[in-house]
Amino acid sequence: MSNIYPLILCGGVGTRLWPLSRSSNPKQFQPIDGSDSTTFFQTTILRHVAEGFEKPLVSVNRTHLGTVKQQLNDIDVTASILSEPIGRNTGPAVLAAAMHLVERDPDAILAVLPSDHVIKGDLNGALRRMIPAAEAGKIVLFGIEPRYPETGYGYIIDNGPHSELLDAHTVSHFVEKPPFEIAEQLITDGNAYWASGISLFRADVIIADYEKYDPDSYQAVIEAYAEAEYFPDRIELCGKGFAKAFSGPTESIIFEKTERAVLSPSDIDWNDVGAWKAFHAVSEKDSHGNYICGDVVCIESNNSYIRGSNNRLVAALGVDDLVIVDTDDALLVTTHEHSQKVKSVIQALEQDGRKEVVTHATKQFAWGQFVELQSGNQFNLAMLRVEPGKSLLFDDKADCHRLLSFSEGQGSFSKGAIITPVIPGEVLEIKESEVATFRNTGTETAVLIEIEYQTAGLESFEFQPSPALGFSNRKEEVA
Repeated sequence: MSNIYPLILCGGVGTRLWPLSRSSNPKQFQPIDGSDSTTFFQTTILRHVAEGFEKPLVSVNRTHLGTVKQQLNDIDVTASILSEPIGRNTGPAVLAAAMHLVERDPDAILAVLPSDHVIKGDLNGALRRMIPAAEAGKIVLFGIEPRYPETGYGYIIDNGPHSELLDAHTVSHFVEKPPFEIAEQLITDGNAYWASGISLFRADVIIADYEKYDPDSYQAVIEAYAEAEYFPDRIELCGKGFAKAFSGPTESIIFEKTERAVLSPSDIDWNDVGAWKAFHAVSEKDSHGNYICGDVVCIESNNSYIRGSNNRLVAALGVDDLVIVDTDDALLVTTHEHSQKVKSVIQALEQDGRKEVVTHATKQFAWGQFVELQSGNQFNLAMLRVEPGKSLLFDDKADCHRLLSFSEGQGSFSKGAIITPVIPGEVLEIKESEVATFRNTGTETAVLIEIEYQTAGLESFEFQPSPALGFSNRKEEVA
């Protein structure tokens, strides 16, 4: 039986999960159960590092490339990475991944796996059971038995068991995010399944269907892949070609049109956790129906989702059916009923030009903590706290020049094959397109002050240390 190539999709911003999710650090890269847990992305990756699966293939927008590399490093997993120059929804991303795989394995079977869902149960077993259907040229769509009439999900309507393929059903039609009355009727009829966004097929099959149903995007992605740049850690698709592809999901472009689609009803617990109400539904709760995380005191309160930040105490007294989410720089208080409408808060913040839409002032990572100190048009000033034994990867940014003032602790700094010990007071420089790693080799938290210069549009950049910024007056050359 063939192995499965897991394709992990890292698109999406998760605006309804603000203030945890921000456009620069969206939902899939956030911890599921507080700062000490793995992120959605990491949990998805680890689920499929298993027997019967090839090395993961990650599709990610260039904006979040550094986050993906850091989070893979934190869980000690290697993956192939396809970097998208611009967001084009899931369709072109899946097509590019299929082109990449079919070059290396003409019979490659590809599992498309969103990185921002909560899944409990034997998904890997469900995928492996449907390999024969994929080998036969079918596009397998995994449906989840609906628990309630959800208006935010798409539905796949079952047309009965397939006459030739074990565990596969034929597809009648699709219903996309129906109003409540229709969703309720679909559940009453008993033949509808939530569309999970998980699918399985041969790479050459999806390529052929794309050529048939969206030939313009097919040609655009061929161009983007043919002119891609190859780096040791990733393949970067050509922006000129990729921008020509139609921005749409694989579901509407291919799955709803193809004659190859089959349904696999799957007995797993699944939730795309698109809003705080959904987070509350999938979380473990106390005897009063409350989910509590972080530094929280909860008294005489019921059925509430309360997520503290560990930076300060959150006290809830005599409240019911609330969502309270505290972060370093923003606090959300709403009801379960209104939690689907958090986008309206985002819109108001965007109108005011608030940076809380884009980024966190403080970010928790497996390696430590990022604290934003100041930002301008072409620079960012931040404090980086790296825990003992942890490493911080500075990924290659073509338009970014970094200066790091090492102020506390012990550490080593590496660029290429050269590793150099560093002591407090030293200045480290990372030029455009360079990759470097700082490792805390001591027993205490190491602290670095980072200035990140955006050099795009500048004719030249010269390093001029300034005592006012905490840098020594001597320039250190670091190999």
